[in-house]
Amino acid sequence: MQQSNGVKPARVLAAIVGCFTLCLVGPAVAQQGHDFKICEGEFALCAASTCQPTGGSIGVNVTGGGTATFPEYNCTCPIFDGPAIADLNGGNMHRSCTPPHDQIWSLYQPRLQIPQAITNWSRLPHKSFAPPLVCGADLNQGNQVVNCFSFACDLGGEIRGVPVATCHCPLGESLDGTAIKSNTAFATQAGQGNTQVCFDHPVGGALPTPP
Repeated sequence: MQQSNGVKPARVLAAIVGCFTLCLVGPAVAQQGHDFKICEGEFALCAASTCQPTGGSIGVNVTGGGTATFPEYNCTCPIFDGPAIADLNGGNMHRSCTPPHDQIWSLYQPRLQIPQAITNWSRLPHKSFAPPLVCGADLNQGNQVVNCFSFACDLGGEIRGVPVATCHCPLGESLDGTAIKSNTAFATQAGQGNTQVCFDHPVGGALPTPP
């Protein structure tokens, strides 16, 4: 398995968790319009998923107010039981952990073991391993990453005993509801460390641009 830029999985995961921690406690972030909270109950975890276009569009909440529209992609994601991190003002949430009827939210919980399609949804440790991977800015794929954080999902039954949901998510959208530039690095847990997944519309998040 290939790890881009020589970055260790534990280090990237720690950076991701640290970012969320800062968001949860940082008043400056809250003033920008985010409302990061811990939600309890079932949620979809899309961190290791890749996605397919629906041909439609999806509305997203923009930090500071208003909405924007992006291409819609569908992602099949395993379901877990909380607690999990949500942005009640982000995605297409409506300031509540309570999901729409017959749906659940796609939220985030730090995990290195996530059943995934590329290994046929196996729960075996080596097949469900989901190490963080950095897709570098040089790959020019930043606007091809899918953001599923705080978006609604339809319950999808089970695949090989794994409960799953179909999550409806925007392509090339940042956590702020703005477009991501193509030459932007992003992190994902899809692909088990293989950088080829960077070209397969993985779920992930844009990384800060160096000054």
